Amino acid sequence: MAYLITGVVLIGIVFAIVKVVSSDRYANMTEEEFEAEAKRSSAMGIAVAGLQKIVDPSHKIELMQEQEQRIEAEKSESGDGPAIGQPRTPKN
Repeated sequence: MAYLITGVVLIGIVFAIVKVVSSDRYANMTEEEFEAEAKRSSAMGIAVAGLQKIVDPSHKIELMQEQEQRIEAEKSESGDGPAIGQPRTPKN
């Protein structure tokens, strides 16, 4: 008898989990609520991607290279001098 009760309880728990996971949380939202949720989700995704670039060493190298390229591009646009790693030429 205890096995039967345990089986019914386990089946009920599994059914409840499946019901919660398969429910469409966007079905009862208005368009404004959906747009707000989409903006919040995308902002969190951007923050997580930025955090991963900082924490993950392989991405850290890429981030440093991007920063160097950005600095180099800014210098070449403003005409402040040679790019990073290039020797300065004396003016005559």
